Amino acid sequence: MARRNSTRDGASGAASEARAWLILALGVVTTGFGVAFAAASEEDGRISLANQEISGVLTALGGGIVGAVISIMVARASDRETLQHMRDVLEDSLTSTLRSDNARLAAARYPWHHYFVTTLRGKNVWRYEQYPFHLSAHIGSLAVEIDVQADSGLTHRYLVEAFVRHERLTVVSRKAGDEANVFVEVYPQFDGELSEYFGAGFVRTWDSTNIVTKVILSKLPLLPSTEATLTESDFAELDRMWEVGFKRLNEVLPDCT
Repeated sequence: MARRNSTRDGASGAASEARAWLILALGVVTTGFGVAFAAASEEDGRISLANQEISGVLTALGGGIVGAVISIMVARASDRETLQHMRDVLEDSLTSTLRSDNARLAAARYPWHHYFVTTLRGKNVWRYEQYPFHLSAHIGSLAVEIDVQADSGLTHRYLVEAFVRHERLTVVSRKAGDEANVFVEVYPQFDGELSEYFGAGFVRTWDSTNIVTKVILSKLPLLPSTEATLTESDFAELDRMWEVGFKRLNEVLPDCT
């Protein structure tokens, strides 16, 4: 039944568009008649008042038809684009597996600056990228795609999703088409009121090592550099920021004795 209705709608739309083109052609022809009538009625460089009125009516009528049809066609094209956008947003929202109360996601819909520690060739380094969650139009979920530059210089496409449970923000990212290696970040105290949040991340590095690491989300850049792998001179300052920020809101328990 849905397919039959879709076919019927498509046929109806095609017929409607054909009628619009015919009416547009009629308007052009009517305008042409008005101009031609004026030219044919000219005698000694002058046109009689009656002929001027007839020519004016034909030209105005034709111009009005052309303008109206063009306006309708432009509006229809705009409506189709709007409808398709609404369909895309709805489909993406319903297929997302990480869902939250949409109101609680409002605090996370920002262009975040993301900093985290990983291991490259046996050395710990701070990395930088952006999470443009403000671009996600999904309802009840956050999902964006970003380009991540690997240490080799190649660029990979990553899907980044986020959800909120109580005051905890969880961010899950993975390379497009790769379900195995997932980077999970947890920000324990996320209320949306601060400009910086400090959490813990769980990931398998490019060196195939499973690590628990430091992660930071900031509404403003913490460093001037936007290189994917930050310079070593910045590592100590980022370590200090995370140490102070994370332990200010979270008590890390010592070993049991």
